[in-house]
Amino acid sequence: MRTNSTLQKAVKFVKNCKSIFSYKKRIFQKNIFSLLFCLLLNISFAQSGSCSAILVVENNGNIRSTPLDGTYYAMVLTNNGASTDTYVLNSKNINSSCSNSDDSPASGNVAVNAEFIDSEKNTISEITLNAGQSINFYIHIAVPIGTAVEKWSCNQITATSKNCSNYSAETVLHTYIINPVND
Repeated sequence: MRTNSTLQKAVKFVKNCKSIFSYKKRIFQKNIFSLLFCLLLNISFAQSGSCSAILVVENNGNIRSTPLDGTYYAMVLTNNGASTDTYVLNSKNINSSCSNSDDSPASGNVAVNAEFIDSEKNTISEITLNAGQSINFYIHIAVPIGTAVEKWSCNQITATSKNCSNYSAETVLHTYIINPVND
């Protein structure tokens, strides 16, 4: 009797082991897509952590006045990330949320046009930089005909990474349109 009972236990043990091993194999096969998804997600987060840039106006010149024919801001964009990246340049009028340098109300602010140009005066819309590289470029502020004088304009300048679409470097330009009669 004991032998038969031991034999039955051994057979049951082998069946249990067989089902456990085949069950784990099925789990691995079914979850390979989940494992790949997690791996890709980790790579994505690691990549987004590698995006870093600084966008500044040269000599901290974010505030300036301009005659009606416009002015130029000298900009510096630096890629502090771990790899080569391309940055898309954009200008957005933020008069409604801007604080003027002379504490005048932003409700009277005016809109100006901003154009990005390289050192050879070519219009640009994006800049590609190697890791650690900096580049100088310019923003030409043009005052539209008929714009009120002795008013401020605020423009948010953004350089958005193509490697990390949710990452951007920003700065704000405060431009005062002078009255040519008083100049």
